[in-house]
Amino acid sequence: MNPSNLERLIATAAELGATIALQRQGLASGEISEREAFRTYGAWMRRAVEEGRIMPHRSGVARNSKKMYNVSAILALRASDEARAELKIR
Repeated sequence: MNPSNLERLIATAAELGATIALQRQGLASGEISEREAFRTYGAWMRRAVEEGRIMPHRSGVARNSKKMYNVSAILALRASDEARAELKIR
């Protein structure tokens, strides 16, 4: 097992757990704008959106309202991708 991949997987899972806990306590909204999501998660996020594996929702009803993403959904998908990559390596 590659220690680097395992560390990334554990870090993502921990981040997901912390995010869900903060959302349940009402201390975090759990939403992130498209710009911030692309800045934070980079090329992986762009690929996931292009492939239709994660979908945004609009913050309002207007056509030009902000596209928002659920942080928990992003982290869950990323953890799934990292786990899948770890299994392929083995």
